[in-house]
Amino acid sequence: MMKKLSAVFLSVLVLALCLTACGGRQNAAMKEIKDSDVLTMMTATGFPPYEYIGEDGQPAGIDIDIAQMVADKLGVELKVLDMDFNLLVDSLKSGKGQLLAAAMSVTEDRAAQIDFSVPYASDGQCLMVPKGSAITGVDDLAGKVVTVQEATTGHIYAEEELGLEVMSFKNAVECASALMGGKADAAVLDKITVMTLVSANPDALEMVPGQLTEEQYVLGVAKNNEELKAVVDEVLQQAIDDGTIDALLEKHLAICKDLQNAE
Repeated sequence: MMKKLSAVFLSVLVLALCLTACGGRQNAAMKEIKDSDVLTMMTATGFPPYEYIGEDGQPAGIDIDIAQMVADKLGVELKVLDMDFNLLVDSLKSGKGQLLAAAMSVTEDRAAQIDFSVPYASDGQCLMVPKGSAITGVDDLAGKVVTVQEATTGHIYAEEELGLEVMSFKNAVECASALMGGKADAAVLDKITVMTLVSANPDALEMVPGQLTEEQYVLGVAKNNEELKAVVDEVLQQAIDDGTIDALLEKHLAICKDLQNAE
């Protein structure tokens, strides 16, 4: 009996130590934000209306505004790091920032490396083509030059589901430029971004009717950072419930169109 009790005691002790260690990591992450009075958010501009370069030359968009709401909730300043999309997950894991906001969808590989917030928007992949293109769907893509944004779910879908060899670019704006410059025949991108790019370039681009996938956007935090995740989820849920997310979408769609018209 004594041996059994000792084994139970040791099991409970080990569990308690694990929970304490996990709690310490969580508290350390929030302590870093509080001590510096800065929330560092990482994004990848070139994906309007969620992230783009504003008139002042600084990152702007729906995700930047959401990150600002999280920073306000925490009572700290917001710092935005702009980088290539394919660097975001590793940068979050290595501690270059505490929040990832880049219109990112959940994949098994990403979920194994970082944690995600509640979903705050729905979207999916679709096709964008030059104005007047004969392409009407994925069946017309054989032998065509198809562009994607590197490391996105559009990239994964085009290669793994459609079996295409693709031309990858750092962002969606570069994909659009390739189409308008005659370097590519089609692009596989998120629908809302295609709508934004087509609206800004109605004489050069068009969207093929239909949506290829169903996806949801989430914010990312490092593993075991439950304290920050709870704040992020609270901010997002309130923004969803009170219509703020919808208002931000309308606001930044209009801004992106005005920016393009001003060029």
